[in-house]
Amino acid sequence: RVRTFCRILAETLAATPGRFATITPAFIEAIYHASPLHDVGKVGIVDSILLKPGRLNDEEFAVMKEHTLIGARTLESVLKRYPGNFLIEMGIDIARHHHEKWNGKGYPDGLAGEDIPLSARIMAVADIYDALRSRRPYKEPYPHDRAVDIIRGESGVTLEPAIVEVFNTIHLRFESIFAELDDHAA
Repeated sequence: RVRTFCRILAETLAATPGRFATITPAFIEAIYHASPLHDVGKVGIVDSILLKPGRLNDEEFAVMKEHTLIGARTLESVLKRYPGNFLIEMGIDIARHHHEKWNGKGYPDGLAGEDIPLSARIMAVADIYDALRSRRPYKEPYPHDRAVDIIRGESGVTLEPAIVEVFNTIHLRFESIFAELDDHAA
């Protein structure tokens, strides 16, 4: 689902006059293929933390945050075998930075605003929507309207306002895609 969400966001941003004119068809294709790699680093997180049915304590959350660095390092080793591969380079940016926050209070590097790679800023919206709508060991899925309200509330805090504005115009497409690709649909 996240790859489709990222593609739709990138396509809509590219069609929006202004600063997203740098989004090319190659960028859109790359984000579509690279976005599923965002959590590849979770393979290095112990199941007792990854699948914990309750809230993580501070120590467990510190371990969980390492998935961004594990994922980036894993993809960096792939890049050594395929230097200059745009898709892998974007995958590294996404894996490392999809938990950065627009206000600079994210992880792992505390990047803020446009210092966060654009691919990771797009991925953040897609990932948050998908996480909110999905069942997790620690929570039930949220309905679409609640997920949209939460994303709107994160504009300028966690998420880039311009990307949230675009999301607001296409969120019903997200709802449709989620329903179509729901892992737990009857």
